[in-house]
Amino acid sequence: MSIKIKIQNIQTYLSTIAFFALFPGFFFYQFSIAKGYFPPVLGGYFGLVAAFLFIPLFFINIKVFMKKQDLIVAIFFLILGLTFIVSIIQYSLQNPNGYAKEIFVWSISGLLFNLVAFMVAARLNLNLVARLGCWLLFLMFLAVILNIGDYGIFYLRQGAGDVAEYVSTYQGFARSIVVTLLITSAFYFRASIRFYLLILLGFVALFFNGARSEFAIFVLTIAFMYLIYSMTSIKTAIGFLLFAFIVTFTVVSVLDFVPDSRMLQLLDITNSSSAESRTELFMFSLELIKNNPLLGEYAGYVELGGIGSYSHNILSAWVNLGLLGFTLYFLMFLLLWRDALLNFVRYKNFDLFKVYLIFLVFVTGSLLVSKNHSYMLVGLLLGFYAQYKNFIKGLK
Repeated sequence: MSIKIKIQNIQTYLSTIAFFALFPGFFFYQFSIAKGYFPPVLGGYFGLVAAFLFIPLFFINIKVFMKKQDLIVAIFFLILGLTFIVSIIQYSLQNPNGYAKEIFVWSISGLLFNLVAFMVAARLNLNLVARLGCWLLFLMFLAVILNIGDYGIFYLRQGAGDVAEYVSTYQGFARSIVVTLLITSAFYFRASIRFYLLILLGFVALFFNGARSEFAIFVLTIAFMYLIYSMTSIKTAIGFLLFAFIVTFTVVSVLDFVPDSRMLQLLDITNSSSAESRTELFMFSLELIKNNPLLGEYAGYVELGGIGSYSHNILSAWVNLGLLGFTLYFLMFLLLWRDALLNFVRYKNFDLFKVYLIFLVFVTGSLLVSKNHSYMLVGLLLGFYAQYKNFIKGLK
Protein backbone atom coordinates (compact mmCIF):
# COMPACT_ATOMS: atom_id res chain seq x y z
CA MET A 1 0.00 0.00 0.00
CA SER A 2 2.81 2.46 0.90
CA ILE A 3 4.57 1.72 -2.41
CA LYS A 4 1.33 2.44 -4.30
CA ILE A 5 0.91 5.74 -2.46
CA LYS A 6 4.51 6.76 -3.23
CA ILE A 7 3.98 5.98 -6.92
CA GLN A 8 0.80 8.06 -6.94
CA ASN A 9 2.67 10.93 -5.28
CA ILE A 10 5.40 10.77 -7.92
CA GLN A 11 2.76 10.81 -10.67
CA THR A 12 0.99 13.78 -9.13
CA TYR A 13 4.13 15.83 -8.59
CA LEU A 14 5.42 15.11 -12.11
CA SER A 15 2.13 16.35 -13.57
CA THR A 16 2.28 19.41 -11.33
CA ILE A 17 5.85 20.23 -12.35
CA ALA A 18 4.79 19.81 -15.98
CA PHE A 19 1.94 22.28 -15.44
CA PHE A 20 4.26 24.94 -14.00
CA ALA A 21 6.72 24.37 -16.84
CA LEU A 22 4.10 24.63 -19.58
CA PHE A 23 1.97 27.54 -18.41
CA PRO A 24 3.57 29.94 -15.88
CA GLY A 25 6.96 28.74 -17.17
CA PHE A 26 6.05 29.75 -20.72
CA PHE A 27 5.15 33.27 -19.58
CA PHE A 28 8.37 33.86 -17.66
CA TYR A 29 10.56 32.30 -20.36
CA GLN A 30 9.00 34.49 -23.05
CA PHE A 31 9.24 37.54 -20.82
CA SER A 32 12.92 36.85 -20.10
CA ILE A 33 14.01 36.45 -23.71
CA ALA A 34 12.00 39.51 -24.79
CA LYS A 35 13.72 41.60 -22.11
CA GLY A 36 17.12 40.19 -23.03
CA TYR A 37 17.76 38.43 -19.73
CA PHE A 38 18.94 35.30 -21.56
CA PRO A 39 18.97 33.99 -25.15
CA PRO A 40 16.11 31.93 -26.69
CA VAL A 41 17.90 28.60 -26.20
CA LEU A 42 14.55 26.77 -26.17
CA GLY A 43 13.20 28.50 -29.25
CA GLY A 44 9.51 29.30 -28.84
CA TYR A 45 9.53 27.04 -25.77
CA PHE A 46 6.05 25.51 -25.64
CA GLY A 47 6.34 22.94 -28.44
CA LEU A 48 9.78 21.77 -27.36
CA VAL A 49 8.83 21.47 -23.68
CA ALA A 50 5.55 19.70 -24.49
CA ALA A 51 7.37 17.17 -26.68
CA PHE A 52 9.98 16.59 -23.95
CA LEU A 53 7.28 16.01 -21.33
CA PHE A 54 5.18 13.71 -23.49
CA ILE A 55 7.10 10.47 -22.80
CA PRO A 56 7.29 10.73 -18.97
CA LEU A 57 3.66 11.88 -18.80
CA PHE A 58 2.55 9.05 -21.07
CA PHE A 59 4.48 6.56 -18.96
CA ILE A 60 2.77 7.60 -15.71
CA ASN A 61 -0.64 7.63 -17.41
CA ILE A 62 -0.31 4.38 -19.34
CA LYS A 63 -2.85 2.63 -17.09
CA VAL A 64 -5.35 5.36 -17.89
CA PHE A 65 -5.04 4.61 -21.59
CA MET A 66 -5.17 0.85 -21.10
CA LYS A 67 -8.33 0.61 -18.98
CA LYS A 68 -11.94 0.96 -20.10
CA GLN A 69 -12.69 4.65 -20.49
CA ASP A 70 -15.51 6.86 -19.34
CA LEU A 71 -17.70 7.63 -22.39
CA ILE A 72 -16.78 11.32 -22.50
CA VAL A 73 -13.05 10.63 -22.24
CA ALA A 74 -13.42 7.90 -24.88
CA ILE A 75 -14.99 10.43 -27.26
CA PHE A 76 -12.06 12.79 -26.60
CA PHE A 77 -9.60 10.03 -27.54
CA LEU A 78 -11.68 9.28 -30.64
CA ILE A 79 -11.36 12.92 -31.68
CA LEU A 80 -7.59 12.78 -31.22
CA GLY A 81 -7.43 9.54 -33.20
CA LEU A 82 -9.55 10.99 -35.99
CA THR A 83 -7.35 14.08 -36.09
CA PHE A 84 -4.25 11.92 -36.44
CA ILE A 85 -5.71 9.74 -39.20
CA VAL A 86 -7.07 12.67 -41.21
CA SER A 87 -3.77 14.56 -40.86
CA ILE A 88 -1.73 11.58 -42.09
CA ILE A 89 -4.02 10.92 -45.04
CA GLN A 90 -4.15 14.56 -46.12
CA TYR A 91 -0.40 14.97 -45.78
CA SER A 92 0.22 11.84 -47.86
CA LEU A 93 -2.00 13.42 -50.54
CA GLN A 94 -0.11 16.72 -50.16
CA ASN A 95 -3.28 18.58 -49.23
CA PRO A 96 -3.70 21.48 -49.24
CA ASN A 97 -1.43 22.26 -52.16
CA GLY A 98 1.48 24.44 -51.12
CA TYR A 99 0.62 24.24 -47.43
CA ALA A 100 0.69 20.49 -46.76
CA LYS A 101 3.70 20.52 -44.42
CA GLU A 102 2.60 23.60 -42.47
CA ILE A 103 -0.94 22.30 -41.93
CA PHE A 104 0.35 18.85 -40.95
CA VAL A 105 2.67 20.36 -38.33
CA TRP A 106 -0.19 22.57 -37.07
CA SER A 107 -2.57 19.60 -36.77
CA ILE A 108 -0.09 17.26 -35.07
CA SER A 109 1.02 20.04 -32.73
CA GLY A 110 -2.58 20.62 -31.69
CA LEU A 111 -3.01 16.90 -31.08
CA LEU A 112 0.20 16.73 -29.01
CA PHE A 113 -0.70 19.79 -26.94
CA ASN A 114 -4.17 18.46 -26.17
CA LEU A 115 -2.85 15.06 -25.16
CA VAL A 116 -0.13 16.54 -22.96
CA ALA A 117 -2.64 18.95 -21.40
CA PHE A 118 -5.00 16.06 -20.66
CA MET A 119 -2.27 14.03 -18.96
CA VAL A 120 -1.19 17.03 -16.90
CA ALA A 121 -4.71 17.87 -15.69
CA ALA A 122 -5.69 14.27 -14.99
CA ARG A 123 -3.22 14.05 -12.08
CA LEU A 124 -2.61 17.67 -11.16
CA ASN A 125 -2.20 18.61 -7.49
CA LEU A 126 -4.76 21.41 -7.45
CA ASN A 127 -4.00 22.46 -3.90
CA LEU A 128 -0.34 23.08 -4.68
CA VAL A 129 -1.07 24.75 -8.02
CA ALA A 130 -3.64 27.07 -6.42
CA ARG A 131 -1.35 28.13 -3.56
CA LEU A 132 1.70 28.75 -5.73
CA GLY A 133 -0.44 30.01 -8.58
CA CYS A 134 -1.57 33.01 -6.52
CA TRP A 135 1.99 34.28 -6.24
CA LEU A 136 2.83 33.46 -9.85
CA LEU A 137 -0.26 35.31 -10.99
CA PHE A 138 0.83 38.32 -8.96
CA LEU A 139 4.25 38.24 -10.66
CA MET A 140 2.61 37.97 -14.09
CA PHE A 141 0.39 40.91 -13.17
CA LEU A 142 3.45 43.00 -12.25
CA ALA A 143 5.24 42.00 -15.45
CA VAL A 144 2.25 43.15 -17.50
CA ILE A 145 1.49 46.50 -15.87
CA LEU A 146 5.16 47.50 -15.64
CA ASN A 147 5.70 46.84 -19.35
CA ILE A 148 2.73 48.47 -21.05
CA GLY A 149 3.78 49.71 -24.48
CA ASP A 150 2.87 52.60 -26.75
CA TYR A 151 -0.47 51.13 -27.77
CA GLY A 152 -1.75 50.67 -24.25
CA ILE A 153 -1.03 46.94 -24.11
CA PHE A 154 1.68 44.54 -22.98
CA TYR A 155 3.25 43.57 -26.33
CA LEU A 156 6.88 42.60 -25.84
CA ARG A 157 7.44 41.28 -29.36
CA GLN A 158 7.35 44.83 -30.68
CA GLY A 159 10.52 45.81 -28.86
CA ALA A 160 12.33 42.46 -28.80
CA GLY A 161 14.72 43.27 -31.63
CA ASP A 162 16.66 40.31 -33.03
CA VAL A 163 14.78 37.75 -30.92
CA ALA A 164 11.30 39.01 -31.90
CA GLU A 165 10.60 35.86 -33.94
CA TYR A 166 10.89 33.77 -30.76
CA VAL A 167 8.67 36.01 -28.65
CA SER A 168 5.03 35.05 -28.32
CA THR A 169 2.10 37.23 -29.30
CA TYR A 170 -0.23 38.55 -26.60
CA GLN A 171 -2.38 35.42 -27.05
CA GLY A 172 0.42 33.15 -25.86
CA PHE A 173 0.98 35.27 -22.76
CA ALA A 174 -2.78 35.40 -22.18
CA ARG A 175 -2.98 31.60 -22.22
CA SER A 176 -0.54 31.36 -19.31
CA ILE A 177 -2.37 34.05 -17.37
CA VAL A 178 -5.86 32.68 -17.94
CA VAL A 179 -5.04 29.02 -17.20
CA THR A 180 -3.42 29.97 -13.88
CA LEU A 181 -6.25 32.38 -13.17
CA LEU A 182 -9.01 29.84 -13.89
CA ILE A 183 -7.55 27.28 -11.49
CA THR A 184 -6.83 29.71 -8.66
CA SER A 185 -10.16 31.56 -8.94
CA ALA A 186 -12.11 28.27 -9.02
CA PHE A 187 -10.16 26.87 -6.08
CA TYR A 188 -10.76 29.97 -3.95
CA PHE A 189 -14.19 30.76 -5.42
CA ARG A 190 -16.06 32.91 -2.85
CA ALA A 191 -13.88 31.41 -0.11
CA SER A 192 -11.99 34.49 1.04
CA ILE A 193 -10.77 37.95 0.12
CA ARG A 194 -8.04 36.17 -1.83
CA PHE A 195 -10.58 35.25 -4.52
CA TYR A 196 -11.57 38.88 -5.12
CA LEU A 197 -7.96 39.99 -5.20
CA LEU A 198 -7.17 37.26 -7.72
CA ILE A 199 -10.06 38.30 -9.94
CA LEU A 200 -9.00 41.95 -9.79
CA LEU A 201 -5.38 41.09 -10.66
CA GLY A 202 -6.56 38.77 -13.42
CA PHE A 203 -8.92 41.30 -14.97
CA VAL A 204 -6.24 43.99 -15.04
CA ALA A 205 -3.52 41.64 -16.33
CA LEU A 206 -5.72 40.26 -19.13
CA PHE A 207 -6.98 43.73 -20.04
CA PHE A 208 -3.53 45.24 -20.46
CA ASN A 209 -2.19 42.07 -22.04
CA GLY A 210 -4.42 42.89 -25.00
CA ALA A 211 -6.01 39.50 -25.76
CA ARG A 212 -9.62 40.60 -26.13
CA SER A 213 -11.14 37.14 -26.42
CA GLU A 214 -9.54 35.78 -23.26
CA PHE A 215 -10.46 38.91 -21.33
CA ALA A 216 -14.11 39.00 -22.43
CA ILE A 217 -14.69 35.27 -22.07
CA PHE A 218 -13.10 35.20 -18.62
CA VAL A 219 -15.34 38.06 -17.46
CA LEU A 220 -18.40 36.18 -18.73
CA THR A 221 -17.14 32.96 -17.14
CA ILE A 222 -16.90 34.53 -13.71
CA ALA A 223 -20.32 36.10 -14.19
CA PHE A 224 -21.77 32.69 -15.10
CA MET A 225 -20.16 31.04 -12.10
CA TYR A 226 -21.63 33.65 -9.80
CA LEU A 227 -25.02 33.39 -11.48
CA ILE A 228 -25.30 29.61 -11.21
CA TYR A 229 -24.06 29.55 -7.61
CA SER A 230 -26.45 32.36 -6.69
CA MET A 231 -29.36 30.07 -7.58
CA THR A 232 -28.70 28.18 -4.35
CA SER A 233 -27.72 31.12 -2.12
CA ILE A 234 -29.18 34.59 -1.54
CA LYS A 235 -25.83 35.63 -0.06
CA THR A 236 -24.10 34.71 -3.31
CA ALA A 237 -26.72 36.59 -5.34
CA ILE A 238 -26.08 39.77 -3.34
CA GLY A 239 -22.33 39.21 -3.64
CA PHE A 240 -22.70 38.81 -7.40
CA LEU A 241 -24.52 42.14 -7.77
CA LEU A 242 -21.94 43.91 -5.60
CA PHE A 243 -19.07 42.30 -7.47
CA ALA A 244 -20.60 43.24 -10.85
CA PHE A 245 -20.89 46.86 -9.72
CA ILE A 246 -17.27 46.98 -8.53
CA VAL A 247 -15.97 45.42 -11.76
CA THR A 248 -18.00 47.80 -13.92
CA PHE A 249 -16.82 50.82 -11.91
CA THR A 250 -13.18 49.62 -12.11
CA VAL A 251 -13.29 49.03 -15.88
CA VAL A 252 -14.90 52.43 -16.56
CA SER A 253 -12.26 54.11 -14.39
CA VAL A 254 -9.39 52.28 -16.09
CA LEU A 255 -10.62 53.24 -19.57
CA ASP A 256 -9.96 56.91 -18.84
CA PHE A 257 -6.25 56.13 -18.54
CA VAL A 258 -5.92 53.99 -21.69
CA PRO A 259 -7.63 55.95 -24.46
CA ASP A 260 -5.55 54.33 -27.22
CA SER A 261 -5.84 50.69 -26.16
CA ARG A 262 -7.06 48.13 -28.72
CA MET A 263 -9.16 46.73 -25.87
CA LEU A 264 -11.57 49.64 -26.35
CA GLN A 265 -12.85 47.83 -29.43
CA LEU A 266 -14.70 45.54 -27.01
CA LEU A 267 -17.10 48.44 -26.45
CA ASP A 268 -17.95 48.43 -30.16
CA ILE A 269 -17.30 44.81 -31.01
CA THR A 270 -19.58 44.70 -34.07
CA ASN A 271 -17.47 47.34 -35.84
CA SER A 272 -14.06 46.16 -34.67
CA SER A 273 -11.45 44.90 -37.12
CA SER A 274 -11.35 41.56 -35.31
CA ALA A 275 -15.10 41.04 -35.57
CA GLU A 276 -15.10 41.89 -39.27
CA SER A 277 -12.25 39.48 -39.93
CA ARG A 278 -13.86 36.65 -37.97
CA THR A 279 -17.18 37.18 -39.70
CA GLU A 280 -15.43 36.79 -43.04
CA LEU A 281 -13.71 33.59 -41.87
CA PHE A 282 -16.99 32.25 -40.49
CA MET A 283 -18.87 32.86 -43.75
CA PHE A 284 -16.05 31.30 -45.78
CA SER A 285 -16.14 28.20 -43.55
CA LEU A 286 -19.88 27.89 -44.08
CA GLU A 287 -19.23 27.96 -47.80
CA LEU A 288 -16.62 25.21 -47.52
CA ILE A 289 -18.99 23.07 -45.45
CA LYS A 290 -21.84 23.69 -47.90
CA ASN A 291 -19.67 22.45 -50.77
CA ASN A 292 -18.79 19.22 -48.94
CA PRO A 293 -20.99 18.72 -45.86
CA LEU A 294 -19.91 15.12 -45.19
CA LEU A 295 -16.12 15.32 -45.35
CA GLY A 296 -15.57 19.06 -45.09
CA GLU A 297 -12.68 20.57 -47.00
CA TYR A 298 -9.47 19.99 -45.08
CA ALA A 299 -7.64 23.32 -44.64
CA GLY A 300 -9.55 24.78 -47.58
CA TYR A 301 -9.39 28.12 -45.80
CA VAL A 302 -5.70 28.60 -46.69
CA GLU A 303 -6.69 30.17 -49.99
CA LEU A 304 -8.26 33.00 -48.02
CA GLY A 305 -5.10 34.01 -46.17
CA GLY A 306 -2.81 31.12 -45.17
CA ILE A 307 -2.83 28.59 -42.33
CA GLY A 308 -4.19 31.06 -39.78
CA SER A 309 -7.39 31.74 -41.72
CA TYR A 310 -9.43 28.99 -40.07
CA SER A 311 -12.83 29.72 -38.61
CA HIS A 312 -12.28 30.90 -35.04
CA ASN A 313 -14.99 28.65 -33.64
CA ILE A 314 -16.00 24.99 -33.50
CA LEU A 315 -16.97 25.00 -37.19
CA SER A 316 -13.25 24.56 -37.83
CA ALA A 317 -13.77 20.93 -36.74
CA TRP A 318 -16.35 20.42 -39.51
CA VAL A 319 -14.04 21.96 -42.12
CA ASN A 320 -10.97 19.91 -41.13
CA LEU A 321 -12.50 16.70 -39.75
CA GLY A 322 -15.80 16.53 -41.55
CA LEU A 323 -19.27 15.96 -40.13
CA LEU A 324 -17.99 13.09 -37.97
CA GLY A 325 -15.42 15.29 -36.22
CA PHE A 326 -17.93 18.08 -35.61
CA THR A 327 -20.51 15.59 -34.31
CA LEU A 328 -17.99 14.08 -31.87
CA TYR A 329 -17.13 17.53 -30.51
CA PHE A 330 -20.81 18.45 -30.19
CA LEU A 331 -21.64 15.17 -28.43
CA MET A 332 -18.67 15.47 -26.07
CA PHE A 333 -19.65 18.97 -24.91
CA LEU A 334 -23.31 18.05 -24.70
CA LEU A 335 -22.43 15.19 -22.34
CA LEU A 336 -20.03 17.39 -20.35
CA TRP A 337 -22.73 20.00 -19.77
CA ARG A 338 -25.29 17.32 -18.94
CA ASP A 339 -22.93 15.88 -16.31
CA ALA A 340 -22.08 19.31 -14.86
CA LEU A 341 -25.70 20.43 -14.51
CA LEU A 342 -26.99 17.13 -13.16
CA ASN A 343 -24.22 16.96 -10.53
CA PHE A 344 -24.04 20.65 -9.65
CA VAL A 345 -26.12 20.55 -6.47
CA ARG A 346 -24.35 17.46 -5.15
CA TYR A 347 -20.74 18.41 -5.85
CA LYS A 348 -20.78 22.22 -6.25
CA ASN A 349 -18.53 22.78 -3.20
CA PHE A 350 -15.84 20.28 -4.22
CA ASP A 351 -12.67 21.96 -5.48
CA LEU A 352 -12.27 19.52 -8.35
CA PHE A 353 -15.82 20.11 -9.54
CA LYS A 354 -15.39 23.90 -9.42
CA VAL A 355 -12.21 23.70 -11.50
CA TYR A 356 -13.90 21.34 -13.97
CA LEU A 357 -16.96 23.62 -14.20
CA ILE A 358 -15.04 26.86 -14.68
CA PHE A 359 -12.95 25.29 -17.47
CA LEU A 360 -16.11 23.91 -19.07
CA VAL A 361 -17.68 27.38 -19.17
CA PHE A 362 -14.52 29.09 -20.42
CA VAL A 363 -13.64 26.50 -23.08
CA THR A 364 -17.22 26.33 -24.36
CA GLY A 365 -17.30 30.10 -24.76
CA SER A 366 -13.91 30.06 -26.46
CA LEU A 367 -14.94 27.44 -29.00
CA LEU A 368 -18.15 29.29 -29.77
CA VAL A 369 -16.61 32.69 -30.54
CA SER A 370 -12.83 32.59 -30.58
CA LYS A 371 -10.77 29.38 -30.78
CA ASN A 372 -10.44 26.51 -33.24
CA HIS A 373 -11.09 22.83 -32.55
CA SER A 374 -7.46 22.07 -31.66
CA TYR A 375 -7.51 24.53 -28.72
CA MET A 376 -5.32 22.94 -26.06
CA LEU A 377 -7.57 23.95 -23.18
CA VAL A 378 -9.97 21.26 -24.41
CA GLY A 379 -7.34 18.77 -23.25
CA LEU A 380 -7.06 20.48 -19.88
CA LEU A 381 -10.85 20.43 -19.50
CA LEU A 382 -11.06 16.70 -20.22
CA GLY A 383 -8.18 16.01 -17.86
CA PHE A 384 -9.91 17.86 -15.03
CA TYR A 385 -13.13 16.01 -15.85
CA ALA A 386 -11.29 12.67 -15.64
CA GLN A 387 -9.70 13.58 -12.30
CA TYR A 388 -13.05 14.76 -10.92
CA LYS A 389 -14.74 11.51 -11.99
CA ASN A 390 -12.01 9.40 -10.42
CA PHE A 391 -12.40 11.40 -7.21
CA ILE A 392 -16.17 10.82 -7.19
CA LYS A 393 -15.65 7.07 -7.70
CA GLY A 394 -13.40 7.05 -4.65
CA LEU A 395 -16.22 8.49 -2.55
CA LYS A 396 -18.63 5.74 -3.50
